[in-house]
Amino acid sequence: MIDKITEDVRLKYKDNPKRYEHILGVVKTAVSLSLRYGVDSNQAYIAAIFHDYTKYDDISTQTSVLDINEIKTYKDVPVMYHALSAAAILKNTYNVQDEMILNAIKYHVYGRVGMTILDKIILIADKIEPTRDYPLVHVLRKLSLESLDETIKVYLNDLVTNPELGYVTNKKDILEIIKSIGE
Repeated sequence: MIDKITEDVRLKYKDNPKRYEHILGVVKTAVSLSLRYGVDSNQAYIAAIFHDYTKYDDISTQTSVLDINEIKTYKDVPVMYHALSAAAILKNTYNVQDEMILNAIKYHVYGRVGMTILDKIILIADKIEPTRDYPLVHVLRKLSLESLDETIKVYLNDLVTNPELGYVTNKKDILEIIKSIGE
């Protein structure tokens, strides 16, 4: 199954080498962090290889595999649709029923209250993989070797205090996630 998933991702992104390189970077980083923090590396691999599967699909394609509640919940944060739809496709097309993997994919954009270690690893790996280059990335890479919680707090705090970084229309939710980390 892992080989089929990996090959399908490779084929999907054959014309987008930068995104594929990013995905492979997330895989490498996630597997490394999983070994460091005692998480099943196969779970980390599957979540990482599939996390952006629908990233460049149009919104209507992404939402076509979601239930109406997910669409309504994230209507103001459509960047979430690619994460949710990738998890839905992994479950329905590849018959992956492991909720740990599915949730790690669903919540890799900015996390959730009650994150598992795998959730944290995939979120962090997506933000610090080797092709990422932004002012805070070197700090986050170093911090990820010491504390997943602190890494996420620093990243999310940066996200809410620097609106130019993008998709923060849900600042209240992100602040709630920050508050919940380490509780």
